[in-house]
Amino acid sequence: MNPALFLFSGLEAFRFLSPITPIRHITLTMPAFNEAASIEELIQRAVKVLQDGDHTWNVIVVDDGSSDQTAAIVEKLSSTESQIHLVRHAQNMGLGPAILTGLSKAVELTPGEGVMIVCMDADLTHPPELIPEMCRAADLGADLVIASRFQPGSRVLGLGAFRHLLSWGARVSFAWTLKLPNVRDYTCGFRGFRASLIEDGFEAFGKTGLITRRGFACTDELLVKLALLDPVIREIPFTLRYDLKRGKSKIKLGITITETLRLISWGRRQLRARKSGIKQREMHE
Repeated sequence: MNPALFLFSGLEAFRFLSPITPIRHITLTMPAFNEAASIEELIQRAVKVLQDGDHTWNVIVVDDGSSDQTAAIVEKLSSTESQIHLVRHAQNMGLGPAILTGLSKAVELTPGEGVMIVCMDADLTHPPELIPEMCRAADLGADLVIASRFQPGSRVLGLGAFRHLLSWGARVSFAWTLKLPNVRDYTCGFRGFRASLIEDGFEAFGKTGLITRRGFACTDELLVKLALLDPVIREIPFTLRYDLKRGKSKIKLGITITETLRLISWGRRQLRARKSGIKQREMHE
Protein backbone atom coordinates (compact mmCIF):
# COMPACT_ATOMS: atom_id res chain seq x y z
CA MET A 1 0.00 0.00 0.00
CA ASN A 2 1.19 3.50 -0.78
CA PRO A 3 2.81 5.00 2.39
CA ALA A 4 1.57 8.42 1.30
CA LEU A 5 -1.91 7.34 2.37
CA PHE A 6 -0.79 7.59 5.99
CA LEU A 7 0.37 11.22 5.80
CA PHE A 8 -2.13 13.63 7.34
CA SER A 9 -1.69 17.18 8.59
CA GLY A 10 -3.73 20.13 9.82
CA LEU A 11 -7.42 19.79 9.09
CA GLU A 12 -6.86 16.33 7.64
CA ALA A 13 -5.30 15.14 10.91
CA PHE A 14 -8.37 16.35 12.77
CA ARG A 15 -10.65 14.54 10.34
CA PHE A 16 -8.52 11.42 10.50
CA LEU A 17 -9.00 11.29 14.28
CA SER A 18 -12.75 11.73 13.82
CA PRO A 19 -14.90 8.65 13.15
CA ILE A 20 -14.61 7.50 9.53
CA THR A 21 -17.52 5.66 7.97
CA PRO A 22 -16.10 2.57 6.26
CA ILE A 23 -17.08 1.86 2.70
CA ARG A 24 -19.95 -0.66 2.59
CA HIS A 25 -21.13 -0.26 -1.00
CA ILE A 26 -19.45 0.44 -4.36
CA THR A 27 -21.20 1.89 -7.37
CA LEU A 28 -19.14 1.74 -10.54
CA THR A 29 -20.13 4.20 -13.27
CA MET A 30 -18.92 4.10 -16.87
CA PRO A 31 -19.74 6.63 -19.58
CA ALA A 32 -19.66 4.80 -22.90
CA PHE A 33 -19.80 5.96 -26.51
CA ASN A 34 -19.31 3.31 -29.20
CA GLU A 35 -17.41 0.93 -26.91
CA ALA A 36 -18.86 -2.34 -28.23
CA ALA A 37 -15.36 -3.73 -28.76
CA SER A 38 -14.41 -3.44 -25.09
CA ILE A 39 -17.47 -2.99 -22.87
CA GLU A 40 -18.28 -6.68 -22.31
CA GLU A 41 -14.73 -7.61 -21.30
CA LEU A 42 -14.48 -4.60 -19.01
CA ILE A 43 -17.79 -5.28 -17.26
CA GLN A 44 -16.90 -8.93 -16.76
CA ARG A 45 -13.56 -7.97 -15.20
CA ALA A 46 -15.23 -5.35 -13.00
CA VAL A 47 -17.96 -7.72 -11.83
CA LYS A 48 -15.36 -10.31 -10.84
CA VAL A 49 -13.48 -7.71 -8.78
CA LEU A 50 -16.69 -6.56 -7.11
CA GLN A 51 -17.97 -10.07 -6.43
CA ASP A 52 -14.65 -11.06 -4.88
CA GLY A 53 -14.83 -8.14 -2.43
CA ASP A 54 -16.72 -7.61 0.81
CA HIS A 55 -18.94 -4.75 -0.38
CA THR A 56 -22.38 -4.69 -1.91
CA TRP A 57 -22.20 -3.21 -5.39
CA ASN A 58 -23.80 -2.18 -8.64
CA VAL A 59 -22.60 -1.06 -12.06
CA ILE A 60 -24.06 1.80 -14.09
CA VAL A 61 -23.24 2.16 -17.78
CA VAL A 62 -24.32 5.40 -19.41
CA ASP A 63 -24.63 4.81 -23.14
CA ASP A 64 -24.12 8.24 -24.69
CA GLY A 65 -26.01 7.78 -27.94
CA SER A 66 -23.81 5.01 -29.32
CA SER A 67 -24.37 3.94 -32.92
CA ASP A 68 -22.83 0.49 -32.40
CA GLN A 69 -23.91 -2.43 -30.17
CA THR A 70 -22.76 -0.94 -26.86
CA ALA A 71 -26.27 -0.67 -25.39
CA ALA A 72 -27.32 -4.11 -26.63
CA ILE A 73 -24.28 -5.73 -25.01
CA VAL A 74 -24.95 -4.04 -21.67
CA GLU A 75 -28.64 -5.02 -21.85
CA LYS A 76 -27.62 -8.64 -22.41
CA LEU A 77 -25.31 -8.57 -19.39
CA SER A 78 -27.93 -6.87 -17.21
CA SER A 79 -30.46 -9.57 -18.07
CA THR A 80 -28.36 -12.09 -16.15
CA GLU A 81 -27.01 -9.71 -13.47
CA SER A 82 -29.55 -7.42 -11.82
CA GLN A 83 -26.86 -5.18 -10.34
CA ILE A 84 -25.86 -3.95 -13.81
CA HIS A 85 -27.87 -0.93 -14.92
CA LEU A 86 -28.04 0.72 -18.34
CA VAL A 87 -28.94 4.39 -18.74
CA ARG A 88 -29.29 5.64 -22.31
CA HIS A 89 -28.94 9.06 -23.86
CA ALA A 90 -31.08 9.34 -26.99
CA GLN A 91 -28.22 11.15 -28.73
CA ASN A 92 -24.56 11.77 -28.16
CA MET A 93 -24.27 14.56 -25.58
CA GLY A 94 -20.59 14.36 -24.72
CA LEU A 95 -18.42 13.01 -21.92
CA GLY A 96 -19.45 15.66 -19.38
CA PRO A 97 -23.20 14.98 -19.53
CA ALA A 98 -22.53 11.22 -19.55
CA ILE A 99 -20.44 11.42 -16.37
CA LEU A 100 -23.05 13.69 -14.77
CA THR A 101 -25.82 11.23 -15.60
CA GLY A 102 -23.81 8.41 -14.06
CA LEU A 103 -23.13 10.33 -10.85
CA SER A 104 -26.79 11.37 -10.56
CA LYS A 105 -27.97 7.79 -11.05
CA ALA A 106 -25.41 6.50 -8.54
CA VAL A 107 -26.59 8.90 -5.84
CA GLU A 108 -30.20 8.01 -6.65
CA LEU A 109 -29.57 4.26 -6.32
CA THR A 110 -27.46 4.30 -3.16
CA PRO A 111 -27.13 7.64 -1.34
CA GLY A 112 -25.50 8.40 1.99
CA GLU A 113 -22.42 7.60 4.00
CA GLY A 114 -20.32 4.53 3.37
CA VAL A 115 -20.91 4.55 -0.40
CA MET A 116 -18.06 4.81 -2.90
CA ILE A 117 -18.79 5.94 -6.45
CA VAL A 118 -16.05 4.95 -8.87
CA CYS A 119 -15.99 6.56 -12.30
CA MET A 120 -13.85 5.02 -15.01
CA ASP A 121 -13.49 4.93 -18.80
CA ALA A 122 -15.14 2.09 -20.71
CA ASP A 123 -12.28 1.45 -23.15
CA LEU A 124 -10.09 -0.90 -21.06
CA THR A 125 -7.49 1.79 -20.30
CA HIS A 126 -8.50 1.91 -16.61
CA PRO A 127 -8.06 -1.36 -14.68
CA PRO A 128 -11.05 -2.22 -12.43
CA GLU A 129 -8.66 -4.31 -10.32
CA LEU A 130 -7.63 -1.01 -8.68
CA ILE A 131 -11.07 -0.46 -7.12
CA PRO A 132 -10.28 -2.30 -3.83
CA GLU A 133 -7.25 -0.04 -3.31
CA MET A 134 -9.46 3.01 -3.85
CA CYS A 135 -11.79 1.74 -1.15
CA ARG A 136 -8.90 1.18 1.24
CA ALA A 137 -7.81 4.79 0.70
CA ALA A 138 -11.35 5.93 1.49
CA ASP A 139 -11.39 3.78 4.62
CA LEU A 140 -8.26 5.65 5.71
CA GLY A 141 -10.09 8.97 5.46
CA ALA A 142 -10.13 10.05 1.82
CA ASP A 143 -13.24 11.61 0.32
CA LEU A 144 -11.83 11.59 -3.22
CA VAL A 145 -9.32 9.06 -4.54
CA ILE A 146 -7.50 9.70 -7.80
CA ALA A 147 -5.82 6.98 -9.85
CA SER A 148 -2.74 9.00 -10.71
CA ARG A 149 -0.28 8.70 -13.57
CA PHE A 150 2.22 10.82 -11.62
CA GLN A 151 2.83 8.85 -8.44
CA PRO A 152 5.85 6.60 -7.80
CA GLY A 153 5.07 3.23 -9.34
CA SER A 154 2.68 4.61 -11.97
CA ARG A 155 3.12 3.66 -15.63
CA VAL A 156 1.63 4.74 -18.94
CA LEU A 157 1.63 2.15 -21.71
CA GLY A 158 0.81 2.76 -25.36
CA LEU A 159 0.45 6.55 -25.31
CA GLY A 160 2.23 8.56 -27.99
CA ALA A 161 4.90 11.14 -27.21
CA PHE A 162 2.64 14.09 -28.09
CA ARG A 163 -0.13 12.96 -25.74
CA HIS A 164 2.51 12.38 -23.03
CA LEU A 165 3.65 15.96 -23.51
CA LEU A 166 0.09 17.28 -23.27
CA SER A 167 -0.51 15.34 -20.05
CA TRP A 168 2.63 16.71 -18.45
CA GLY A 169 1.81 20.21 -19.67
CA ALA A 170 -1.65 20.03 -18.12
CA ARG A 171 -0.19 18.73 -14.88
CA VAL A 172 2.35 21.56 -14.64
CA SER A 173 -0.23 24.21 -15.56
CA PHE A 174 -2.77 23.04 -12.99
CA ALA A 175 -0.19 22.50 -10.26
CA TRP A 176 1.40 25.92 -10.77
CA THR A 177 -1.87 27.84 -10.79
CA LEU A 178 -4.21 25.89 -8.48
CA LYS A 179 -1.91 23.98 -6.11
CA LEU A 180 -4.61 21.60 -4.87
CA PRO A 181 -3.34 19.64 -1.85
CA ASN A 182 -2.15 16.10 -2.60
CA VAL A 183 -3.05 16.34 -6.31
CA ARG A 184 -0.60 15.63 -9.12
CA ASP A 185 -2.99 14.25 -11.75
CA TYR A 186 -5.73 16.76 -12.53
CA THR A 187 -7.05 15.22 -15.73
CA CYS A 188 -7.33 11.45 -15.29
CA GLY A 189 -10.99 10.48 -15.03
CA PHE A 190 -10.40 7.27 -13.04
CA ARG A 191 -11.53 8.39 -9.59
CA GLY A 192 -13.42 7.24 -6.53
CA PHE A 193 -15.74 9.59 -4.65
CA ARG A 194 -17.60 9.20 -1.42
CA ALA A 195 -21.25 9.57 -2.39
CA SER A 196 -21.64 12.19 0.33
CA LEU A 197 -19.09 14.39 -1.48
CA ILE A 198 -21.03 14.12 -4.75
CA GLU A 199 -24.23 14.98 -2.88
CA ASP A 200 -22.50 18.04 -1.41
CA GLY A 201 -21.35 18.96 -4.91
CA PHE A 202 -24.90 18.81 -6.26
CA GLU A 203 -26.08 20.95 -3.35
CA ALA A 204 -23.35 23.53 -3.90
CA PHE A 205 -23.44 23.77 -7.70
CA GLY A 206 -26.85 22.36 -8.62
CA LYS A 207 -27.81 19.11 -10.32
CA THR A 208 -26.68 20.39 -13.71
CA GLY A 209 -24.00 22.81 -12.51
CA LEU A 210 -21.48 20.35 -11.09
CA ILE A 211 -20.33 19.55 -14.64
CA THR A 212 -21.04 22.04 -17.42
CA ARG A 213 -18.35 21.16 -19.96
CA ARG A 214 -19.25 18.56 -22.54
CA GLY A 215 -15.77 17.48 -23.62
CA PHE A 216 -12.79 15.94 -21.87
CA ALA A 217 -12.15 19.07 -19.76
CA CYS A 218 -15.18 18.00 -17.72
CA THR A 219 -12.96 15.78 -15.57
CA ASP A 220 -10.80 18.77 -14.61
CA GLU A 221 -13.93 20.82 -13.90
CA LEU A 222 -15.37 18.16 -11.59
CA LEU A 223 -12.12 17.93 -9.61
CA VAL A 224 -11.74 21.69 -9.19
CA LYS A 225 -15.35 22.20 -8.09
CA LEU A 226 -15.25 19.37 -5.58
CA ALA A 227 -11.91 20.67 -4.27
CA LEU A 228 -13.69 23.90 -3.30
CA LEU A 229 -15.66 21.84 -0.76
CA ASP A 230 -12.49 20.93 1.22
CA PRO A 231 -12.47 17.15 0.75
CA VAL A 232 -9.55 14.97 1.78
CA ILE A 233 -7.94 13.95 -1.52
CA ARG A 234 -5.58 11.03 -1.99
CA GLU A 235 -3.78 9.70 -5.03
CA ILE A 236 -2.78 6.10 -5.67
CA PRO A 237 -0.48 4.92 -8.47
CA PHE A 238 -1.85 2.99 -11.41
CA THR A 239 -0.90 1.79 -14.87
CA LEU A 240 -2.78 3.49 -17.70
CA ARG A 241 -3.23 0.78 -20.36
CA TYR A 242 -3.67 2.86 -23.50
CA ASP A 243 -2.18 -0.07 -25.36
CA LEU A 244 -5.42 -2.00 -24.70
CA LYS A 245 -7.66 0.66 -26.17
CA ARG A 246 -9.66 -0.57 -29.15
CA GLY A 247 -10.58 2.06 -31.68
CA LYS A 248 -9.59 5.68 -32.17
CA SER A 249 -9.39 8.29 -29.43
CA LYS A 250 -12.47 10.49 -29.14
CA ILE A 251 -10.63 13.45 -27.64
CA LYS A 252 -10.79 16.71 -29.60
CA LEU A 253 -7.46 18.27 -28.72
CA GLY A 254 -8.15 21.86 -29.75
CA ILE A 255 -11.40 22.08 -27.81
CA THR A 256 -9.92 20.26 -24.81
CA ILE A 257 -6.91 22.57 -24.58
CA THR A 258 -9.08 25.69 -24.88
CA GLU A 259 -11.54 24.48 -22.26
CA THR A 260 -8.70 23.45 -19.93
CA LEU A 261 -7.12 26.90 -20.09
CA ARG A 262 -10.48 28.51 -19.34
CA LEU A 263 -11.01 26.17 -16.42
CA ILE A 264 -7.59 26.93 -14.95
CA SER A 265 -8.41 30.65 -15.05
CA TRP A 266 -11.83 30.08 -13.49
CA GLY A 267 -10.46 27.76 -10.81
CA ARG A 268 -7.73 30.19 -9.86
CA ARG A 269 -10.30 32.98 -9.38
CA GLN A 270 -12.53 30.73 -7.28
CA LEU A 271 -9.69 29.55 -5.05
CA ARG A 272 -8.44 33.10 -4.54
CA ALA A 273 -11.94 34.28 -3.62
CA ARG A 274 -12.30 31.39 -1.20
CA LYS A 275 -8.97 32.12 0.50
CA SER A 276 -9.87 35.81 0.74
CA GLY A 277 -13.18 34.92 2.37
CA ILE A 278 -11.46 32.68 4.91
CA LYS A 279 -9.00 35.44 5.85
CA GLN A 280 -11.81 37.96 6.29
CA ARG A 281 -13.71 35.58 8.57
CA GLU A 282 -10.57 34.99 10.63
CA MET A 283 -10.06 38.75 11.03
CA HIS A 284 -13.58 39.17 12.39
CA GLU A 285 -13.31 36.29 14.86
